[in-house]
Amino acid sequence: MSIKNKLSALLFSLTPGIFLIGYNIGTGSLTAMSKAGANFGTDLLWAVALSCLITWYLINFFSRFTMVTGLTAMEAYHRHIHPVFAWILWSALAVIILSALMAMIGLLTDVILVCCKEVWLVEGNRVVIGIILALIVYGLILLGNTKRFEAMLSVMVALMGVAFIGSAIWFFPGFETVAKGFVPKMPAVARGSDNNSMVILAGMIGTTVSVFAFLIRSGQVKDHGWTMADWAIQKRDAMVSASMMFVLSAAVMITATATLHEEGLKMNHIKEMIPMLLPVFGPAALFVFVIGIMAAGISSHLPNMMVIPWLTDDLSGRPRETRTLKKRIVFGILTAVSILGVFTARPVFLLLLSQAGISLVMPMALLGLMYLSSRSDLLGKFRPNKIEWIVLSSILCFASFMSAQALHGLYQDLGAVFATN
Repeated sequence: MSIKNKLSALLFSLTPGIFLIGYNIGTGSLTAMSKAGANFGTDLLWAVALSCLITWYLINFFSRFTMVTGLTAMEAYHRHIHPVFAWILWSALAVIILSALMAMIGLLTDVILVCCKEVWLVEGNRVVIGIILALIVYGLILLGNTKRFEAMLSVMVALMGVAFIGSAIWFFPGFETVAKGFVPKMPAVARGSDNNSMVILAGMIGTTVSVFAFLIRSGQVKDHGWTMADWAIQKRDAMVSASMMFVLSAAVMITATATLHEEGLKMNHIKEMIPMLLPVFGPAALFVFVIGIMAAGISSHLPNMMVIPWLTDDLSGRPRETRTLKKRIVFGILTAVSILGVFTARPVFLLLLSQAGISLVMPMALLGLMYLSSRSDLLGKFRPNKIEWIVLSSILCFASFMSAQALHGLYQDLGAVFATN
């Protein structure tokens, strides 16, 4: 086999992991990392590393289950726990996805509007821009299949890498500043729930340790036909995925540290970075950064559009097919739902709801798979050993703690929203 063919085969084997990178690094993740960097510098960099380490471990855990049993996680919940358990989980995930779809189109529209105003000094039409964005994603879905989707997200991840890693290198604050971020500590609590270090921490981990990423991964493994004979490929893919998640997330935090934190500027959403960074970056460099933001948003929105149909197929054990007439109608309905985000004044609030929901559902999904993994009739000799059970139990406790923080933060933010009405 030639070097070119070997390289092509290697890149193809890594596309499932790259897909997960594109899904996980969205505007919610960018907002959390930027807020952390602007408000606390690199003090929470250790939490990014920890969340990516947990993500790597759970990618392997969910993948191994499917590689041994041939069942996706949702399919196994339905067959071997109870259909009610599976449908309750599906319903909770569907509510989260619907709010995320509306939030994402609303937020991406806001980013384009701010960019037009700050960089090109023109006013854009919010409704028109939002509808065009939603229809572009719908068009990509109609043209694609699983392999094409993975290829699309690979391109978007490359764009994110150029934008965010390039920015971090250009504005690198120094090795000593970055090294201090790996020492576990909690920064001083700032005033207001938006700047509370625990709430920001919960948001950072909630967007990285995402239950959707693990359920999608389970389906990827089945789609690719991986078995335990492919374990080495799966482990390499998981390592690349988790490592790049850390690099991209850390790059955004480092950029916010070197620019906003050094100037004493605070922020609550990624779009607020654009006017703040314009004097530092200049129009051309800022445009590249905005391209990275858009790539991150679309790379999350595209899989979000497919999650509900995919999980529905998983429940019934059907192959994931996106090109049937029925699925295209479903995608059309989801596109219409996402456009509603253009008409809401609070897309960030919708994103808060979806992120809080992800944190709440994560313990349920993990506990379900831990139970299934304990059964010898399903995993046999591949059941977790004692050390793995300790690790899994620790992650479950950690996920439950983050759920409590998400509920607390959501309660405070709901109070703030209703207080302004």
